[in-house]
Amino acid sequence: MSDKEIGRIDDKIDKQRIREKDRDTLKVIESVFDFQTSMLIVKLMNKGIIKDIGFCVSTGKEANVYHGVGYKKEELAIKIYRTTTAEFKRNWMYVEGDPRFKGYKKGTYSFIYTWARKEYKNLKRMNNAKIRVPVPIIVEKNVLVMEFIGKKEKAAPLLKDVNLSKPNNIYSNIIDFFFKLYEDATMVHADLSEYNILFYKKKPIIIDVSQSVLLGHPYAPVFLYRDILNINRYFSSLRVEVIPNDELYEQITGTVPSPKIKSIEF
Repeated sequence: MSDKEIGRIDDKIDKQRIREKDRDTLKVIESVFDFQTSMLIVKLMNKGIIKDIGFCVSTGKEANVYHGVGYKKEELAIKIYRTTTAEFKRNWMYVEGDPRFKGYKKGTYSFIYTWARKEYKNLKRMNNAKIRVPVPIIVEKNVLVMEFIGKKEKAAPLLKDVNLSKPNNIYSNIIDFFFKLYEDATMVHADLSEYNILFYKKKPIIIDVSQSVLLGHPYAPVFLYRDILNINRYFSSLRVEVIPNDELYEQITGTVPSPKIKSIEF
């Protein structure tokens, strides 16, 4: 048998392996996701964005995040928002008042697609303001593809799970984030805590920004004050000398928080 014939056989074997791998990937997709989400994953594969999708990185009430690989062997985070959850019903307040989503519909599917687009737009806005967040790549209905924070399939841990050797430095980093978000991105995170911050290469990275709002949002001051409370509570527990809540709010906004801002709870 000639080298040329051997080469042809090797090519056929390689192609068969690829087809089998693709079938295996589709089996994983179909076993985890509903039909519509499975088709979206296939669509993103056909677009050359996702080459493979693997294990679940994290699970939440609204969405799961999966590890993926792109066609340049880059690691991806694939966030899939559930289309069957009731959790989204309480999230209307984060969309109402946002001029970017004036025409959104309140039906379950439509709202979830809006919610996914909102996270994509918020990530882009924060990334453009040089705030360290996962870089967004694409959003298709309830599937958001973004940069994977971690290396070699090992995801970066949440801040709450890290034993910080220098918590004062990390607190300072997050205070800087407050100012950059407010001044450069003109936004408020609206759900900031040790549960929505990753720790990677000794730096905090902000995640889960679907609920983040522009400063013009009617509840932006309330959300900002709540974020300050959460971060100060956490770092106080680590014996960091934090900036008092009211003082930090005034430093960021230039105004004193009113009793109403401090009293509203959600």
